[in-house]
Amino acid sequence: MKAKLRQLFRAVPDTWKTSATIRSLLFIVLGLLIYLPIMSDVLPKTFDLNVNTVSGVTLTAPVTVEDTEATEQARAKAVRDMRPVYARNDAVTVHQLKLVNFVFKKVTDLQGQTETTPDAKLKDLKESSPFALPGDTMPALLAMPAASLTAAAQETNKVVTAVMQKGIDQNVAREEIQQQVNQQLVLADLDSRTRKIVREIAIASIVPNVTIDEEATNALKETVRRSVKPTMIYKGEVLVEKGQYISEQVYHRLDAAGLLERNASYLPFFGLAMCAGFFVLFLAFYLSQAHRDVYWDNSKILLLSSIICLTIIVMKITSMGKGINFFLPGYAVPIALGSMLIAILLDTQLAVICSVLFAFISGIVFNYESLLPVDFRYVLYGFVTGVAGAYSLGKATKRTRILQAGFLVAIINVLTIVALYLLLSSSTGWRDVLNQSVFGILSGMLAAILAIGFLPLFEGIFGILSPMRLIELSNPNQPLMRRLLMETPGTYHHSMMVANLSEAACEAVGADGLLARVGAYYHDVGKMKRPHFFVENQINRDNPHDTLAPGLSKRIIIAHVEDGVKMLKEYNIPKQIIDFAQQHHGTTLLKFFYHKASQLSETPVSEEEYRYPGPKAQTRETAIVGICDSAEAAVRSLASPTPERIEQLVRRIIADRLEDGQFNECDLTMQELERVTKSICETLQGFFHNRIEYPDDKQVAVKQA
Repeated sequence: MKAKLRQLFRAVPDTWKTSATIRSLLFIVLGLLIYLPIMSDVLPKTFDLNVNTVSGVTLTAPVTVEDTEATEQARAKAVRDMRPVYARNDAVTVHQLKLVNFVFKKVTDLQGQTETTPDAKLKDLKESSPFALPGDTMPALLAMPAASLTAAAQETNKVVTAVMQKGIDQNVAREEIQQQVNQQLVLADLDSRTRKIVREIAIASIVPNVTIDEEATNALKETVRRSVKPTMIYKGEVLVEKGQYISEQVYHRLDAAGLLERNASYLPFFGLAMCAGFFVLFLAFYLSQAHRDVYWDNSKILLLSSIICLTIIVMKITSMGKGINFFLPGYAVPIALGSMLIAILLDTQLAVICSVLFAFISGIVFNYESLLPVDFRYVLYGFVTGVAGAYSLGKATKRTRILQAGFLVAIINVLTIVALYLLLSSSTGWRDVLNQSVFGILSGMLAAILAIGFLPLFEGIFGILSPMRLIELSNPNQPLMRRLLMETPGTYHHSMMVANLSEAACEAVGADGLLARVGAYYHDVGKMKRPHFFVENQINRDNPHDTLAPGLSKRIIIAHVEDGVKMLKEYNIPKQIIDFAQQHHGTTLLKFFYHKASQLSETPVSEEEYRYPGPKAQTRETAIVGICDSAEAAVRSLASPTPERIEQLVRRIIADRLEDGQFNECDLTMQELERVTKSICETLQGFFHNRIEYPDDKQVAVKQA
């Protein structure tokens, strides 16, 4: 399956990889891949349900929302049950005291009217009195001496003031007022008749002076309303069972949860689309500035989109376990999977940027409790585990390194979970934290296992050469490498030498040394088809080119490039390695056979006939392998390779290639060529250093004699 996908992928013309139109379409598709899988997590599905019907489905709350109507009902009940705030109105007391004084003053005035008859006085007093007094009280008042009348007035004022200052509300019974007045008169220095009059007037004048304080009552109502906690419908709460009768209350809760068609809102869709668009635009801008190799290669953008899509799918699959009581999908999801794959196949910094996206999506997909559309706990957890997955790999060259990274991610996950517990200690117990930590460990290890499983698939389909894949290709037990060793040992040794030279030279200029080494291993595999026509394999043999026409020799030598490309394709070797076999000679001239042909021919011989077909080196790595290939072969032919001769020869080879335009299509600079020269010379001098000639036993014996 993987081979078929790879062949299909290679069958597409390479022009799509650099097409600006295709690049734009890929970014649009990436936005859709982010948006479509999680759109259901921001907007619930709605249903056509009615009151007094039977539900055909079991519905749970898709989000945590407030039941506003139920909350309002609870607040209204709390307000109804509260007692109003009462306040004493001293103006009422003052008014009643004025009435008391008016009665006593009226009595005094009537007593001074000598010409008025007693009946007229009594009638006048009754008509002007503000109080309804017993029948015998008013005649007694009119008959009281002036001194007793003054004492009665003073005592009445005192009693009324004392009782009303305590506050008399509307619910106080007359019996209670009478009791309070009697208590005030216990110690009064009055005769019985005067005491009775004072008692009657005081009881008649005492009225409620405690009224409702509207301002304070309204303030209390607002406080009571705020103190009532909102009635919540929690995400995952069952609102109606299949076959259950839909009452008014159930219908209202379904309405509050947004599950009814009549109140469906599509605004969250637009919000999510904007967020996805913002991230894609930011990613495109970031790639164009910081990772131009990815931005200008549509196959790498497609690879990045595939990894992002895979990670989102893994999140969605994991979220399906939310109904299991003991399972915590938000902490068990292997978010680090995407970061690990991006770090291995593309770039570590790019993996960190994508971790932000994974964390945001995690906060949406696993939001079971938060009122907001994103749960910050899973955003923080997802970001930390994603960054840990990206940075924990380092320069991974073995698949076991991914397992080690998974273990490190698991530890980071546990520490993050504990940190979240300390932030929210009031809502979680240590037993729950232990349970969450177990799933955090599962997340890290599962991410590593999945990364190991998906890595060969992405490598094969997209032709990506990860360090681990390069290490596998460099294994001498690879079928093609074993054939090279067994069938052409001279070429095998030459390839090993070129690999050592190339790796050191590439590292000197910041190029990919491991890629150059592995490319050098395979660059001459085409020589296996006719091994004895190449000098390194002609041990104790005559050179067959001595008896061949230069044109035929030329075709045999040049053919090893095409033969190598075919052979590498047959063994499904990645294209980046095939490029070394195809480009290491570029379009250089076979000078020996060209000059030989020129000497034997009476007519001018065209150089183009004796040049390799190319193409020229397209990368720094292929250019450096081509230099090292020529330098190693040339230095090996020197009779006495001194450091000076080695350096002179290497510089001449590089100068010839430079003048011939072999570096025109790669980005090697003159400064880098100088560093490549020094590196090759240093390595070759180590290979071909002068050795001490040890005398044989006979010479030693003679010298001793």
